[in-house]
Amino acid sequence: MVVKNILFMTVLLGLYFGSSTNPNISKTETQTKDSLTNNKSYNMKSYISIFEIPANEISRAISFYQSILDIKIEKMEMPEMEMGIFPYEGQIVPGVILKAEGYKPSADGVTIYLNGGDNLQVILDKVEKSGGKVLIPKTPHADGNGYFAIFLDSEGNKMGLNSPN
Repeated sequence: MVVKNILFMTVLLGLYFGSSTNPNISKTETQTKDSLTNNKSYNMKSYISIFEIPANEISRAISFYQSILDIKIEKMEMPEMEMGIFPYEGQIVPGVILKAEGYKPSADGVTIYLNGGDNLQVILDKVEKSGGKVLIPKTPHADGNGYFAIFLDSEGNKMGLNSPN
């Protein structure tokens, strides 16, 4: 188990540092290009450094997220572990779908909010067609600054979406 966790963290850190190094961008001015909105952002910071989404059936989970987010997720198999790696180039926070011992999907606990692009309704409309369930439809934030929605993914994880419109 310890060797497996070390191997996993090595892969994730390699992805993270490999995707965040660009000789044309200084460390004090991080420039990213958001894959969903194509907006450039400067001086982006995040309290999240890596996220993992547990899965019972890795192929089903990969298909779900590819379908709703309209992205290509790379599948990687290692001893006692299967991963779906979200596209990481230009991302501040890399993420994976993970099937391994001790990783159990849950609707309880922490909720990760994915970037809903310009209008999260586009993604939300694909959730149920792809095997998920909408729990909270598109709803304005209390401060009037954008929208959010909550859904269950194909594995039973509670996830969120966030967007400006």
